[in-house]
Amino acid sequence: MLGQKLDYAILRPFTHSRCLKTEEEMDEAASRDADIDISRAMARLDKLMTRLDGGLPISPELRYLDVGCGPGDMTLALAQAGCGHVTGIDMVARYVKRGRLGAQQLGLAERVDFVCEDIHDWRPDQRYDVILSHEALEHISDPRSLFQQLDDLLAPGGIVVLAFGPLFHSPVGDHMDEFFRMPIPWRGALFSEEAILRLRRERYRPTDAATRYQDITGGLNLMRYSDFLRDVADTGWEFQFLSVNPELKRIRPLFNLSRALVRVPVIRDYFATSVYAILRRRAS
Repeated sequence: MLGQKLDYAILRPFTHSRCLKTEEEMDEAASRDADIDISRAMARLDKLMTRLDGGLPISPELRYLDVGCGPGDMTLALAQAGCGHVTGIDMVARYVKRGRLGAQQLGLAERVDFVCEDIHDWRPDQRYDVILSHEALEHISDPRSLFQQLDDLLAPGGIVVLAFGPLFHSPVGDHMDEFFRMPIPWRGALFSEEAILRLRRERYRPTDAATRYQDITGGLNLMRYSDFLRDVADTGWEFQFLSVNPELKRIRPLFNLSRALVRVPVIRDYFATSVYAILRRRAS
């Protein structure tokens, strides 16, 4: 906004260091204790089902892939709910370790696999009936490439279920709230990347030396809502279901305003915070 030094000076008083941890400390914690709260994970699955209007099938006959599974909460919740077999994939090793520990603790190890791979490089020997990406698409380095790759992962007649956000250019899209004392709307869009990541190194993750959002642990791809719509269309998919900002439905006037704003191409990227979608391959 005003240059890296001034942006840093403006933002620093709004930060704290209460969550300061090294990558090594986080790796050790993940290996020591899975700490899976399955009741909370099931509540998240129920919320996902509601926001998808029940469009996520739960069946013992289907095979599921959870892309960007993180620590495995949703992967385990799907298995607990009765899905036939669920594979979670993530490129952060400590998340995969935590997921595997959780599967053992919950007695789900026979129906759940966790894979530590970059989804762009992974070539499984099977296909999946349901591919889910929950709160992860904004972290995947190349979403357009993923959409192209999905044909090799999805079984005939299968669906792709996406729930992601906040998108980077939305009011809370920089994913840096854990070391800020208060939310600052459109912080990532308004203030320089250099200033925010310098504060992140000083106040949050001292051993993550990333100088670009894309390079932090877990990554942020800076995808806009308009980028998402274009990539879906260009790679041959169509929407079976699409909802933007459904969390606002409990405040109907705000939800209606948000729906109006995301229809305006010039400004929609700044108001599309979360997206819930179901994709099918477009008929030739």
